[in-house]
Amino acid sequence: MNKLEFNFDEDSFNKLFPFYILIDSNLKIKSFGKSLAKTLPGIKLNDTFSSTFEVKRPFVENPDFDSLTAIFDQLIVISTTSNAIDLRGQFQQFNDSILFVGSPWFVSMNQVRERKLTLHDFAFHDPLLDLLHVLKTQEITTQELKELLFKINNQKKDLKRDQEELNRLSLVARANENGVVFTKPDGVIFWCNDAYLKLTGFSIEEVIGATPVELGKCEYTNKEDLKKMIVPFLNGEMFDVELVHGRKDGSYFWTKTKGQPVLDSTGNVVQYFAMIEDITEKKNADFKLIESEDRLSFLIRNLQTGIILEDENKRLLLVNKKLCSMFDFEVEPDALIGSDFSGSVEDSKRFFKNPDIYAERLNNIFKENKAVYNEELELIDGRFFERSYVPIFRDGIYKGNLRSYVDITIKKKHEEILQNEKEKYSNIIANMNLGLIEVDQNDRITLVNHSFCEISGYTVSELIGKKASNLFLNEENIQLIETKNKLRVQGVTDSYEVQIKNKKGEKRYWLISGAPNYDVNGKIMGSIGVHLDITEQKEQEEKLYLLSLIAEKNLNSVVISDKEGRIEWVNSSFEKMSGYTKEELIGMKPGYLLQGATTNPETINYLKNQISKGQPFNCEILNYSKSGEKYWVKIQGQALYNTRGEIVRYFAIEENVTNKKLLENQREELVVSLAKTNKELEDYAQIVSHDLKSPLRSIHSLISWIKSDNDKEFSDLTLSYFSMIENKVEKMDYLIDGILTYSKIDKEELPQESINTHQIIQSIINIIYIPEHISITIKNQLPMLQADRYRIQQLFQNIIGNAVNYIEEEVGLVEVASEEFEDYYVFSIKDNGVGIAKEHHQKIFNTFQSYTKSEHSTGLGLAIVKKIIDAYNGKIWVDSELGKGSTFFIKLNK
Repeated sequence: MNKLEFNFDEDSFNKLFPFYILIDSNLKIKSFGKSLAKTLPGIKLNDTFSSTFEVKRPFVENPDFDSLTAIFDQLIVISTTSNAIDLRGQFQQFNDSILFVGSPWFVSMNQVRERKLTLHDFAFHDPLLDLLHVLKTQEITTQELKELLFKINNQKKDLKRDQEELNRLSLVARANENGVVFTKPDGVIFWCNDAYLKLTGFSIEEVIGATPVELGKCEYTNKEDLKKMIVPFLNGEMFDVELVHGRKDGSYFWTKTKGQPVLDSTGNVVQYFAMIEDITEKKNADFKLIESEDRLSFLIRNLQTGIILEDENKRLLLVNKKLCSMFDFEVEPDALIGSDFSGSVEDSKRFFKNPDIYAERLNNIFKENKAVYNEELELIDGRFFERSYVPIFRDGIYKGNLRSYVDITIKKKHEEILQNEKEKYSNIIANMNLGLIEVDQNDRITLVNHSFCEISGYTVSELIGKKASNLFLNEENIQLIETKNKLRVQGVTDSYEVQIKNKKGEKRYWLISGAPNYDVNGKIMGSIGVHLDITEQKEQEEKLYLLSLIAEKNLNSVVISDKEGRIEWVNSSFEKMSGYTKEELIGMKPGYLLQGATTNPETINYLKNQISKGQPFNCEILNYSKSGEKYWVKIQGQALYNTRGEIVRYFAIEENVTNKKLLENQREELVVSLAKTNKELEDYAQIVSHDLKSPLRSIHSLISWIKSDNDKEFSDLTLSYFSMIENKVEKMDYLIDGILTYSKIDKEELPQESINTHQIIQSIINIIYIPEHISITIKNQLPMLQADRYRIQQLFQNIIGNAVNYIEEEVGLVEVASEEFEDYYVFSIKDNGVGIAKEHHQKIFNTFQSYTKSEHSTGLGLAIVKKIIDAYNGKIWVDSELGKGSTFFIKLNK
């Protein structure tokens, strides 16, 4: 037979593969399907394959002809570089070219409609549309599940109670002849079957509310047997005990009482189930074992729970149809009776997701031989089972075990879906700080959540039953709510803003999303509203509006950049300073436009580092305007963060400091010049003081020699003249020392140390000359200061020395005291000297100002004091009158 060949023209081939791509050896696109062109309108012939597509799976980084040839006959996923669409298919050899045939990868019908595709745009054999329809159906189902979420949550408790009731009915609906009771954890009976009433002779009213011990204990009941039941019960464990049970008429019967706890999902006991079997005949004769086994076997075979019963040698005694179907046994249950199940653990572990863990756990259960209830197991096919294990003992000897398996897959999936939905919506509401409220058709509150209580200021008890509109709204807003409630009756859902008053009387703004609230029958029973307090947002909007006005009108330049540093907004001052327009600046990085050749690189690096770390920046930098003109700006800026602590923008305020910079340069030059002049003056003062003191010392020495050599030849008048000359020379020496001291005070850097002013003044009292008629007292403990010891001693020694020199009273007094304030101390030096006229109170602190006739005065002592106090940013003043003494006050900072 000749080789069969097919020849297609381009239209025919397009019908089969409407999304094909033909690529030549240079990876140029030579042809493509019409549907692909419709989906990607930008694709053109002779475009390179890599300019439009990339190979995602298997990933090919830089595709060429050889790399594409290497992945022939594989499932390929390619995507467009614009992420518009993914294509799945295969690469095939076509003559000297490469042919890709495939179909788009859509995940919803919405994507198909968005690209304006129809059924005719797909190959007839392409199952994608069918799959998308299935997904759409599933989306609709999911939406319906979400709409039922509220009803399901409300019915959850009822469903749980009904499930518990069904569980009880499933245990007792087997024509059980034994008595069955259910008790609360404290032992109080809340349900029993008719068999129990028949066995005991009590009525249902007498049983409900009593305990099994109260009903069954009689004079023949053994205390030890009773203890075997009570102790496990109190410990939340199962029990199996034989004991005597009393009847209402005073008679008794033997019972085999089995009890076991019913646990919730957290392992807590919620109730107890007990079966009371009359074994009186067993005690008197052999128990009809075969009859009981047949009855039990019948019950097990018809259970919807998978049951397997083994003897002590792992031989199968019983298995039901349900278990066979659950584990895919292809034989009838009876055919398995007597089989050796010692290898069942290894055989069955293949069904489970964690086979080794399953096998290890089941082997441990066999080894421990303790009852296990409702252990959850996950199968490899996605199913979930609950496994229970009950060991069987006879007279304390292990006789086998009973295992049960319940398929809980549907229940598990529903619980998972419900839990996921519940957590998702609970988290959304919690994170958005939303207040939830439900009102009936009369606007009375029936339910609120914690967030609503927080934003309203009311407690739950203060809200329930109250009319919502009366609590929060004024007359205008009450009418708005009444209108909204009418819409709810019509089934309308909407959102709106309203101004309210909270419990404190504060005005707040709420954004409310309201919807009708339905009961389980689908009837509207009121409204449900989700509330968001937007007061801060409203205030923020107003602030932002004001800030935008301020920023726009600011004389300084303002610039806002995105987190990448690109300009988003500038004010008109920035445009004027830089010479660029907003259109030229938006999207640019400031440094690229404004920095130039003479801009300091260290400053540029500083800005980059601060911005990269999200830290504030403050510096001066040389920029260039659009015209190339240099100008200095002072930049202050920082990052802006969102509520999650993430940087979203940067802002900076820039001030043109070009003129200021020029002044600073001039000032620096002036400072250098002044420093040089001061140094020259200081050196000059040292030279002058030395040159002046040298002849003074010579004059003083010559006068002393002349007086010594001519002591008997000079008259008293001549000697007095010589003494006057000596005094003037000494005064001149004091004056030179004072001038030097005064000139050095603000030229030296004052050291800072902790000094005791009390000790310093005490030392001054011991050093200076104090006439016998004058006493100096310190009234209180003087404080510690941070200052230079020498200058502080110089300060107080001048003032105390002046006080001593100018006292003419027969009994002279000088008092030193201090008073402490929050940030400073005030010292006072009080004397009863000659006093100072009020018109001289300010002048006495000037240099060479002396208003006394004392020969010791140089006119510099108080000027030196004033200069020292000024160096410490302090203050000095005097309170004095002529003839009434003086008090000098000194304020020094702590």
